[in-house]
Amino acid sequence: MLRLVSEDNARSDRLHSSNDDLVLKLIQQSTDGIVITDNNGLIVTANAAFTSLCQVASEFQLQNQPLDQWLGRAGVDVSVLRKNLTQRGVVRQFFTTINVEYGAPIDVELSAAALEGDTGRRYGYVVRRVIRRSSEAGEYIDKKESLHHSVEQMTELVGRVALKDLVRETTDIIEKMCIESALKTTGGNRASAAEILGLSRQSLYVKLRRHGLNNGNGD
Repeated sequence: MLRLVSEDNARSDRLHSSNDDLVLKLIQQSTDGIVITDNNGLIVTANAAFTSLCQVASEFQLQNQPLDQWLGRAGVDVSVLRKNLTQRGVVRQFFTTINVEYGAPIDVELSAAALEGDTGRRYGYVVRRVIRRSSEAGEYIDKKESLHHSVEQMTELVGRVALKDLVRETTDIIEKMCIESALKTTGGNRASAAEILGLSRQSLYVKLRRHGLNNGNGD
């Protein structure tokens, strides 16, 4: 009986080890970037796709480096993600950028999960490059042209309206667009949006009401 139990355990261990090898192989060969950090936000490991996104020569250049260095807005995006992971355990469709070694930042969509293991809490991130569709590019251009047109309309009022009033109206247009963008980035989470914008929650709520964006509860 002892011998049979021992053989079963050995077979189970071999199967478990084989499955682990397959998972590691899948991670390394994935076309999506995969990176794992420790509880302090330092990179423990990253696959080839993430290394390529960051435009570094090897994974070893990323190890023990803060993910914050590469991901989005320094001091903001990782903080927002960690808070959401603490609350929910998982985050999906978080749009940010990868700050590459050379050239312009790369738009990415990110999913993340909190992982509990023998070595303590870890955070796993799956990073997928976002390729703008023509419709999205057109939408971006439309918004840019709309803003430009609005500003042009303001400048036509020079001499008829006080400068301070023109500046206030222009500022309101830009402020509303930035708040809408922050809410979209955080999936409607107002607390996270306030952090991205560098505002207190109360200040954000006041601005939401002023711009007519105070719909629903996204906290």
